[in-house]
Amino acid sequence: MSQDPEHELDVPDGIENAESALEVLRAWIADGALHVIFDPNTFAEDFAEWGRLLSEISHHIAQAAAMEGEINEEDALRLIRDGYLSGLENAQGMRDGQIRGRTTH
Repeated sequence: MSQDPEHELDVPDGIENAESALEVLRAWIADGALHVIFDPNTFAEDFAEWGRLLSEISHHIAQAAAMEGEINEEDALRLIRDGYLSGLENAQGMRDGQIRGRTTH
């Protein structure tokens, strides 16, 4: 696998100097398919926290789109919400995988 440094995302500001930081999710699109890795035990059995995490990510995406002048934040959130609900109702593709351990750096 080749890594294109132009497409590798930076670590967010504040992580390097944080007293405590935990990576919880990574996502790629490879050959047209979504690939994710995450720790399913991040929120123990509080699955609502996954929903909160996804909503916070949605707000970040909408704000970034607004900052780029592509769309206003409210419209972006509406479209994200619509896409999310549609995706839940019309799940496509096969999901397979395994539970893997954490890598310590």
